[in-house]
Amino acid sequence: MALSLEYATAETLRHVVAQSRGRRLLYGDAVRRSAAAKQLANSCLRHRLKCVVWCITDRRLHVVLRGMPASITLATHELIGSRLRQGHWLSTIVNRDIYLLEVVRHVLLGPVRAGLCRQAVDWPFSSARESLGLRPAPGWMDLAAIYDLLGPRDSMSIARLRRFMESG
Repeated sequence: MALSLEYATAETLRHVVAQSRGRRLLYGDAVRRSAAAKQLANSCLRHRLKCVVWCITDRRLHVVLRGMPASITLATHELIGSRLRQGHWLSTIVNRDIYLLEVVRHVLLGPVRAGLCRQAVDWPFSSARESLGLRPAPGWMDLAAIYDLLGPRDSMSIARLRRFMESG
């Protein structure tokens, strides 16, 4: 099936996941995870992408990006590049509906479910603190996509997201 020009030029939301195979490490220590977070910020700025949420653990990278499909592909290759020798990565289109909220919850609660921390905001290599209003979001992030799905954008947006996160 041919890719239509309309799809190739339309902005999209994609959930990108990179995962190492077995016990191999993708980002084995805090220094490598911090470097990957900086590279994510630089890639978003360079390719004019907006990041909805992100999380980096020792064996996984999760990021939800908004932008042009070609730019997302380029940023993904920059982020993962040759680092993923043993493993796989995939990129999935995410609709702006309840599925996006489920992906956000999955990404931010990943370190909690893996036993790496007690609460999502305790993990320093994710956007949980920005998403839950504990730290201002940088310009390359787009939290409006999340808050708009939970109701009107007002002073209760963060509280609604927090309740949604806790219910999962």
